[in-house]
Amino acid sequence: MINKKELKSFKLDNFKLKSQKVVDLNLSYLAFGNLNDNKSNVVLYPTRYAGTHLEQEYLIGKDQQINPDNYFIIIPNMFSNGVSTSPSNSPSPLNGPNFPLITIQDNVSAQYQLLKEVFHIEKIKLIVGWSMGGQQAYQWAAQYPKMVENIVAMCAHAKTSGHTHVFLEGMYAALTSDLNWNNGNYEEQPNAGKTTMAMAWAGWALGQNWFREKLYIKDGYKTPQEVLDKLWRTIYYKRDANDLLSMIRTWQHHDISDNDTFKGNLEEALSSIEANVVLMPGSNDLYFPPEENLEEAKYLKKGRVEIIPSNYGHYAGAGKCKEDLDLVNSQISNLLSN
Repeated sequence: MINKKELKSFKLDNFKLKSQKVVDLNLSYLAFGNLNDNKSNVVLYPTRYAGTHLEQEYLIGKDQQINPDNYFIIIPNMFSNGVSTSPSNSPSPLNGPNFPLITIQDNVSAQYQLLKEVFHIEKIKLIVGWSMGGQQAYQWAAQYPKMVENIVAMCAHAKTSGHTHVFLEGMYAALTSDLNWNNGNYEEQPNAGKTTMAMAWAGWALGQNWFREKLYIKDGYKTPQEVLDKLWRTIYYKRDANDLLSMIRTWQHHDISDNDTFKGNLEEALSSIEANVVLMPGSNDLYFPPEENLEEAKYLKKGRVEIIPSNYGHYAGAGKCKEDLDLVNSQISNLLSN
């Protein structure tokens, strides 16, 4: 369904980034469904790390809670994902390794302009996102508290932890170890570096239980080595290396309190959120463990944690497992029915 929708572009001229750098950007997005007369049925569904609008379909459909017959759905592509403005599609002098840091806050500010200037939207019924999509949902709720009614943040925190920052730095080092890297000025994609990064990532993404319970067999792989060879070895070949690295930096810098309003006070930022918040960590997620969501929820006015009891690690709630998806849909249903 999604791949047949018209991809549109919203131009942001002289857009001031959080870094104060001024750039021209294009925000690519899908918008479809039925917008009601008072524009009260808007669902925003941001993309994830290394993902595009094409990976978002698992939560949308007539058999899902986010039904385009009932809601107006907007899917904005994150900057640096190769569809919206990215290192790989920018003209000089912002191309390749010269691309500036774009934060989650910058992404949300651009999305805000899209909703205001193109659709004249005042309220968002629901923002739902997984992983970096969940980070954007969290950022929205803190940055525009009067506009956001509900969020579901799956496998996402309000601030990237020190542990995850270090993990991501390892991924950055793995990719840039390729001899073709040339400080980002490569003539050919550094695919050996992408493979090294992916192989390191493989043990983290799905987690120990997925391997211990041999769920890879259920998912079509005979052995853990086959998981590496068939799933992970070439998983990033279609992505540009500078795009992947730019999104790592975006992830590392995520912090809803890192701005002039909250000045690094995370508790204050969490307490400012007025939306109904459902945090849905995976029980075995190595990037976003439930403990941090449980701590965050203490400061949310209307927040709760619904742990996904999944053996799919970080991929809990990402559409890989029917039981996980059913739980996510039930939480979305509860919010949308209020």
